[in-house]
Amino acid sequence: MLKTIFEKEQIEIFGVLPFSACNCRRPDLIERKGVCAQDIRSAIVFLIPYYVQDGEGNISLYARSGDYHFYCDALFARILPELEEKFGGKFLGFADKSPIEENIAAAKAGLGVLGDNYMLINEKYGSFVFLAEILSTVSAQTLGFSGTVGEAKSCLHCGACKRACPALICGEECLSSLTQKKGALTLKQEEYIRKYGSVWGCDLCQLACPLTQKAVRSNVQTQIPFFKENRISVLTEKELNDMSPEAFRFRAFSWRGKAPLLRNLSIVAKKEE
Repeated sequence: MLKTIFEKEQIEIFGVLPFSACNCRRPDLIERKGVCAQDIRSAIVFLIPYYVQDGEGNISLYARSGDYHFYCDALFARILPELEEKFGGKFLGFADKSPIEENIAAAKAGLGVLGDNYMLINEKYGSFVFLAEILSTVSAQTLGFSGTVGEAKSCLHCGACKRACPALICGEECLSSLTQKKGALTLKQEEYIRKYGSVWGCDLCQLACPLTQKAVRSNVQTQIPFFKENRISVLTEKELNDMSPEAFRFRAFSWRGKAPLLRNLSIVAKKEE
């Protein structure tokens, strides 16, 4: 029954765990939704593939479509009532700001392995997936739990991601983090951004991973319309300035405001002069 519900949403990879198998760090997030954390009995963990092969760009692949939080809000609005109607009980949806350690739960559910960069790497989609989960007061067995909790396995530890990491190469902080930093940067930090040409985020450790590379070579792309539409691969200053407040908020790169993006665009433009 779960498979039918998820298939309608183009979501094919999910797993069910007893809630006791999840590492619950923030029970307060459950309580905020009006359910006692002690009443939660199961977790449905699933992957949301977002990769679209649209060539080089100056923003991270995850941020080229709309912000996935909007997608998840709409998804939960559609499927949570359906789940409650079919199974009874309460169903609560979470993504990113989650009560549980999402990557570990997904690995225990057999959805992939944990990379050295702490990302989940799926056999089909590589690391180009968002993680989300639905917690429920219904038992895991009722939802189709196999009866076995898997081990949270790790990747091959081949070192490819570390060798590709700009932070380790340049002795600086994480490039993705730096592009999101507010305020003025040092000359060294500016040169760092200019060298790699990113105005938001970084995908280099992911793209270097042989498991993710296998997915890229297989040309496996998301079938979810939300992530295929309204894409921006190369952000320009004009495009950014022309965005309405509503259009800007729709983007994953909006949460720090426009100032860091405009700064980074100016830095990268100096490289092209």
